[in-house]
Amino acid sequence: MVDRLCQAYGTKLGSFDGHDFYTFPSLKQLKRATEEELRGMGFGYRAKYIVGTAAMLDKLGGEEALINLRGQSRESAHKFLTQLPGVGEKVASCVCLFSLDKHDDVPVDTHVWQIANRDYGLNLHGKTMTPKVHRQIGEFFRGKFGGFAGWAHHVLFLADLRELKHHLPSDLPDGTSKV
Repeated sequence: MVDRLCQAYGTKLGSFDGHDFYTFPSLKQLKRATEEELRGMGFGYRAKYIVGTAAMLDKLGGEEALINLRGQSRESAHKFLTQLPGVGEKVASCVCLFSLDKHDDVPVDTHVWQIANRDYGLNLHGKTMTPKVHRQIGEFFRGKFGGFAGWAHHVLFLADLRELKHHLPSDLPDGTSKV
């Protein structure tokens, strides 16, 4: 999907070995996209979020507003991001951790919720994934792992994925020990 978006709206950088390479579209380039075009490219339900986010970002200060998020607190960046169409707690946390240097932000999904309950006894069973539960798990991980809680979460998340377990050393416990 990202390749299709870049090819349709980005700037061609050049070709190598028969492959064309494009930049990720700027906000100005992305604002040209229509929901219909994006749906035709296979974006489905995401199409309206991309179009809506491009329009809202333009109103909120454009690319400069996004760049400025890096200097803001995790909470401020989160608040800004979650006002964008289709951006919830987890996506905002992913952007904060992976793009804005908010190393203590913990993206919480059902896998992380299971790790928190199973391995750390948080006892959040039966609760739905609300912003409050997201915050509780994030606060727990920050208390346990400090300023790099987001990266600790990521290691735990990857180690818990069934398809990646075979990459772990064979002498590790079965995953029931606490980090």
